[in-house]
Amino acid sequence: MLSWLEAPPAERGLRFSDGHGTWTSHSYTDMAEQVRRNAHRLRRAGIGSGDVVLLLGQNTIGFVTSLYGILHAGATPAIVAPAGPDAMVGRLRSAIDAVRPAALLATADHAALLEGVAGPLGCRVLAEAPDGPLDDGASELPEVALIQFSSGSTSDPRGVQLPWSALNAHVFGIHEWLSVDRDSRVVSWLPFYHDMGLVGCLLMPLAGGISASYMTPQEFIGHPLRWLQEMSGSGGTACAVAAFSLGHILRRVRPEQLAGLDLSRVRSVIVGAERIDPDVLDAFHRLLAPSGLSHGTLLPAYGMAEATLAVTGLRPDPREIRTRLVDTGALEMGKPVPVAAVGEPSATRIVSCGTPLPGIGVDVLDADGDPLPEGVFGEIAVRGYSLATGYRKGGLTAFGDRHRTGDMGFVVDDELYVVGRAGDGVKENGRWLFAEDVQGLAAAASPRPQRTVALLGSLSGANAAVVVMEDCTADEASGTGRSVAARLPGLRVVVLLVPHGTLRRTTSGKPRRRAMWQELVMSGDLESRTVWDSAKAVP
Repeated sequence: MLSWLEAPPAERGLRFSDGHGTWTSHSYTDMAEQVRRNAHRLRRAGIGSGDVVLLLGQNTIGFVTSLYGILHAGATPAIVAPAGPDAMVGRLRSAIDAVRPAALLATADHAALLEGVAGPLGCRVLAEAPDGPLDDGASELPEVALIQFSSGSTSDPRGVQLPWSALNAHVFGIHEWLSVDRDSRVVSWLPFYHDMGLVGCLLMPLAGGISASYMTPQEFIGHPLRWLQEMSGSGGTACAVAAFSLGHILRRVRPEQLAGLDLSRVRSVIVGAERIDPDVLDAFHRLLAPSGLSHGTLLPAYGMAEATLAVTGLRPDPREIRTRLVDTGALEMGKPVPVAAVGEPSATRIVSCGTPLPGIGVDVLDADGDPLPEGVFGEIAVRGYSLATGYRKGGLTAFGDRHRTGDMGFVVDDELYVVGRAGDGVKENGRWLFAEDVQGLAAAASPRPQRTVALLGSLSGANAAVVVMEDCTADEASGTGRSVAARLPGLRVVVLLVPHGTLRRTTSGKPRRRAMWQELVMSGDLESRTVWDSAKAVP
């Protein structure tokens, strides 16, 4: 994975956007020199094998050379998501408690600012070396290659410890999955502090010495067309996206803006991070098909930081993406997945997330943790070479040979279908109802689907769906509530209207449903936020 440092391919490199559409290029040769300078800076400060170094996950060239400088020095990088000054204190405190770092490595322009934040927490701050001696690196690779923090959809982010053997093998396993070669080129906006952006879109291309282009998530959100333009202009062949971003592109990019774009060289668009809507996949393809994007390049996948990144994924295939029409209202753990008829109220098309990558196993378990046969609904568990050793929180909480994910789904013909998270669902009359199902109903009825999140839990001793909405009127919110309640008879539906910026999401864009339930529903201020409640609505 570090071989490019020994023989950097001079004709290839990385491109970074400045956030305003201007790109700068950096050759592998220049990057290798800066990596060696940073390694020398760290080793001169007494940092090496067994040490952990914090690093802010910013989409910059400085992050790349700092990350590899830490590895080249024989130490272990721990990636922390950046935040505003107030939130950064809490985030760094949690990271420091979790991994007990020897230092935080910062770019020269951020070192003084971070010293004021990390210093009082007992963590020294080292600035990267803009010039100076080059280091040949540590004699041995670090046993722990990386600590990446989980996205935090169901709890606070936890430090996931990845051994070198797992990370190195997994990166090249992705090469095999996507048929990566010397002519491949990655174009990404995903954040480097998230596993999809870090492992899939940064470590993977650098391991092969191939070229790549990067922009920030903020630039993508504000100007998604620029990402498509870079895919076209640079000859991008591979990218990964969070599922929510497909809908964002559909809302922000018009067909007439795509004139002249050529996406015919794209071979793989990995789609993950949350349950995938097949209708959105189809609409995304219809938008970009005139620019040459093949439907077979859309590759739904399933993964997590605890498994390094990818667990399952579709292989590039010109055929239609496989789906199963499931009666999600009749799902029961340990029972065969009920097939739905078209038009049934609880019929949901679930997208296949493909087969396990080589060396990775997927089991579906019953409530006692015993494996279930194909076609039976249960909890997804992961095993294999890419599994992390465990969570870091001062000490190590080991996973063992198998990690129970808390996600629910089933397998058919060796392909995994993910239905939802157990922690985001409720049992209604012995059957499962998932927040993702309510989310689909609420988003379809809402005038602001991207500002609408559905939660599930217990209110006054009974199951309830709470729909949280931003940037809309009370009448619009009430109409959304009536529409959802009509589709879920017998379930209490409450709609909350909250100020802009209230919705909480993970680093991958998934709703932090448990945190929002605690803050908005259990805080004792539910009544003041409620604009519609099916329990009080006049029939």
